[in-house]
Amino acid sequence: MVIGSSGTLGFYMGGQLHRRLAQLRAVRQMLYMLKGEISYSAATLPESFAHIAGKTPQPFREFLERVSGRLDALEGENLELVWQQEVLRIRKKTSLTGDEIREWEGLGGRLGYLDRTMQLQFIDLFLMQWEEKIRLLEADCAKTCKLYQYLGVLAGLLVTVVLL
Repeated sequence: MVIGSSGTLGFYMGGQLHRRLAQLRAVRQMLYMLKGEISYSAATLPESFAHIAGKTPQPFREFLERVSGRLDALEGENLELVWQQEVLRIRKKTSLTGDEIREWEGLGGRLGYLDRTMQLQFIDLFLMQWEEKIRLLEADCAKTCKLYQYLGVLAGLLVTVVLL
């Protein structure tokens, strides 16, 4: 049981790393779609968010739907405040790190008050930083996942030997 439990923990940690990489890619895809909406559509940001939400995986779909819905309701809230509140609301549903959550949270503040050109430039800057994160994680993911798995099993074996 000890070996199985610790091995499962190792595989879980490796899975978390894969989920984080998939979610970084999902945010990247979401931003590319948003960039396209801003560039080629005359839609408002809430309309763009609602359109993109249908093509985005969870939990980001829920995030975009809620941001769009709250902005459409005209509750007197600005995009920055709504964006930050919704990021905080779904952060536990993601595998993103604290720094990545803070960067993503800061994105909403930039989108809400800039003109179209500045929004596109800011999204490009954000995407460059995000691409670097993805590239580094992809390079480390395979060997780190294997390391977690081996360490989990070996830790279980060690504990079993010590208990015997």
